[in-house]
Amino acid sequence: MIINDNLSEDEKIVVDRGFFFGKGLFETMLVKNNNILFLKEHMERINEGLKIIGIDKKIGSKEVIDSLKKLSFTDGVLKLVVSEKNTVFTCRKNNYTEDMYNKGFKLKISELKRNKYSTITYLKSLNYLDNILEHDRCKREGYDEVLFLNTDNEITEGSVSNIFFIKNNIIYTTRVECGLLNGTIRKYILKKYNVIEGSFRMEQLMEADEIFVTNSIMGIMPVSKIEDKVFKEKDMVYSIINDYREYVSSS
Repeated sequence: MIINDNLSEDEKIVVDRGFFFGKGLFETMLVKNNNILFLKEHMERINEGLKIIGIDKKIGSKEVIDSLKKLSFTDGVLKLVVSEKNTVFTCRKNNYTEDMYNKGFKLKISELKRNKYSTITYLKSLNYLDNILEHDRCKREGYDEVLFLNTDNEITEGSVSNIFFIKNNIIYTTRVECGLLNGTIRKYILKKYNVIEGSFRMEQLMEADEIFVTNSIMGIMPVSKIEDKVFKEKDMVYSIINDYREYVSSS
């Protein structure tokens, strides 16, 4: 089901530069018990992004909350897509299962390189084809997620996630300037824990004790394997997951 502020009864999308050239942004938000998690953070990010790409719109929290009522939707994933002439809401179920958290994700390294000098690298834009193609490819090859390096061979992010690693009980993550989207759960982790941000290479990641990836729908997901390297330790990651779930339950 779709809601669009310019839709007719036939649910037609208005053709604009979002359709032709990808000039637009999107947010995916987790809904639990009719509550949109991190709504303020999602609205801040998309509205800041709309200014950057020159779309004269501001999306309000009330508009997003009202969409839940129109969609008769209380739990799952709410997606917001904004272009010059369209503001679209869609909903779907959350496909992450408890078995995934128990097993942990298997990651592979992409041969594509992130461009840390590109504006769209830092936006959740409609120019997402690299991410989609690489994510689809990794799934076909038996992995759960694909990790990008930048043109300087520094770790950046996954196709749908940010990455963190733990060494000697210290949490590390790549700084935004290396070329990545500053995710809502990434921001949550940075606020709640002492995290060292920096520029890291694959050798450092592969020497980690524990690794996890994050996004607004999965929350926090342990990593059990990067290509042929197995990561057995997950104690600290599971502690972080439990803290996050308590936070979500109380929100």
